[in-house]
Amino acid sequence: MQAIILAAGMGKRLKELTKNNTKCMIKVHNQTLIERMLKQLEALSLKRIIIVIGYKGEKVRELIGDKINNTPVLYVENNVYDKTNNIYSLYLAKNYLVEDETILLESDLNHPYPNLAVVAKYQSWMDGTVVRLDEDNNILNFISKKAFQFCQKESYYKTVNIYKFSKEFSTNKYIPFLEAYCKALGNDESYEQVLK
Repeated sequence: MQAIILAAGMGKRLKELTKNNTKCMIKVHNQTLIERMLKQLEALSLKRIIIVIGYKGEKVRELIGDKINNTPVLYVENNVYDKTNNIYSLYLAKNYLVEDETILLESDLNHPYPNLAVVAKYQSWMDGTVVRLDEDNNILNFISKKAFQFCQKESYYKTVNIYKFSKEFSTNKYIPFLEAYCKALGNDESYEQVLK
């Protein structure tokens, strides 16, 4: 199994914290968020870690290097991070998705299901895409901010940008739709739109 970490974003909403830094380089208790994430991934015995970098990407590369213990770290550069969204960052790493079972991270995850999305019960302070689940915890639909209906908030779960994709899912479903979506609608969208 491999991990793809999307670390290209600028973190505009974090203002001063990301003025000269990328989101994953913010320190909490003297440890950057990406270091904390990678430390948690050590237990998984991953084949490799692919990090998509963009804004201040050289800082990430300097901090992490090319290997964590015995796990190789590869980098993919999103040179247009300021004009695109995470859909394009993932698109740049698409060739890796079809090579192995992949954990897609803006955090960490390990679970036996071949395809998985981590969600949290919706709270009023949350912002962004939500989903509705059936009685077996399968996602029924993705609901964008525009389609959000406050009267149905009790049935919503917030996506937390942690996904696990099987090699088969990536090869046969996700990558073909990801490519088509990027070509038809552009690169300034969320990869959740493709999952939708």
